[in-house]
Amino acid sequence: LEDGPGGLGPLALGGVYGLAFCPTLFWLFFGLLLPLALASPLGFLLPGVFALGTGLPLGLLLLLFARLGRGQALKGMRHLGSALLRGAGGVFVVLGILDTVLYWNL
Repeated sequence: LEDGPGGLGPLALGGVYGLAFCPTLFWLFFGLLLPLALASPLGFLLPGVFALGTGLPLGLLLLLFARLGRGQALKGMRHLGSALLRGAGGVFVVLGILDTVLYWNL
């Protein structure tokens, strides 16, 4: 595949990365969303909404990098990542306790 403007190389590379790193999104889009879109009267809107929902977080992250500068943004993300890890850990502990209580009928 040729590189450069108009070449199919970047498109093929994006497709390969999409299939390699996002098998869940591939299944959601082609296995669930497209059949739903074909069966729904306003289904032609669903792929666009899906694209916005998957692309918007990346766009916001890039906007954050452009606005704050790479070093400042990474420093803020380290703090946010730490808070998210603690929050996710708390959620897993609560769900584990709930699962144990429901399973063992305590």
